[in-house]
Amino acid sequence: MKRILSELFRLKRRSLIAIAALVLINVILYADIAIYQTPALDNARRTWGSLRDRVMALGRGDVTATYRQGKADLEKIRAMIPVKRDFPRILGDIMDTAASSGVTMGSVSYKPRTIKEESLLAYAVIMTVNGSYAGIKSFLADMQQNRELVVIDAISLSNSDPYEENVSMELRLTVYLREGA
Repeated sequence: MKRILSELFRLKRRSLIAIAALVLINVILYADIAIYQTPALDNARRTWGSLRDRVMALGRGDVTATYRQGKADLEKIRAMIPVKRDFPRILGDIMDTAASSGVTMGSVSYKPRTIKEESLLAYAVIMTVNGSYAGIKSFLADMQQNRELVVIDAISLSNSDPYEENVSMELRLTVYLREGA
């Protein structure tokens, strides 16, 4: 039996040395994971959990103060919503903004819908605006400065002539209005 093992070792020496080296490396890596990395990972998880809990506790703060701040923010938003009778003025302001930006208004269409939960009206407005690219950008920048609750839902730009700077924009807006006097 010894003779067979010694003959096998002589013929397969390189393979057996490679296998022994791989087993030794595997044992060393397992020991490293078990002795050093697993406790370090557990410690890091505990530290991360305690830090997350502290951040959550700081973020909560005083519940009544958060509630008061939320109510104040809602009142600010409600104050930004004009009444229904102001829709022509708002549409006129949008047209004046277009004229001051150097663009021309095309067609304007709108369709009201009621949001019953909040007693609001939402006017979906679709308008076309034509002018230079700089004028269109200026118009959009001016629309962002609008004090009422006007939301730009979609913008579609097109230019039919590549040699002339005349951009046509279809603008989809939603104008929110309060019902009432």
